[in-house]
Amino acid sequence: MNFSFSGRHMEIGESLTNRAKNACIALADKYGIDFIDLCIVMKKNNYLFDCDVTAKTNTGNSYYASNSANDPNACFDGTLQKIDLQMRKKKKNIRSATAKESGKMIINSYDNSLEEENSPIIVAEVLKDLPLLSVSDAADLLHEQKRVMVFENIANRSVNVVYKRDDGNIGWIDYKNPYEVA
Repeated sequence: MNFSFSGRHMEIGESLTNRAKNACIALADKYGIDFIDLCIVMKKNNYLFDCDVTAKTNTGNSYYASNSANDPNACFDGTLQKIDLQMRKKKKNIRSATAKESGKMIINSYDNSLEEENSPIIVAEVLKDLPLLSVSDAADLLHEQKRVMVFENIANRSVNVVYKRDDGNIGWIDYKNPYEVA
């Protein structure tokens, strides 16, 4: 990792440099990446400190954040939190794109961004078209492939579901449209 920490109109101490380097390494480990180039510039601006962080990763992504605070440690921490947020959003976008390619959509039902990593993920499988099957054919496919099989019933053209029950049997849900004219 090419790491540089420089100061404008101020000197950067060794303790702040080591603290920043360790925090960046911990952030990279958190997301399973490596920083190729990491440049931190801190400058004194009247009574505030300004911190700019530019990071390039081995995945080809680049991140930039800037923050101001009246303490150099708080200034750096705020900047690193912004980089962390960018990396979290990028990881979430990559996961969503991967899931869409595989016919699945990831939906996080929790709005608390601070505990996003601990929140359960709801994965919605998107069906482009329902297979036209008989109930017995769907049950056969259920044994081969999945725990749940959604299909269009060949007998009445309604949406049906077969699933594996906890007791070892097969459950069958036959949806009857209440608005359908008999």
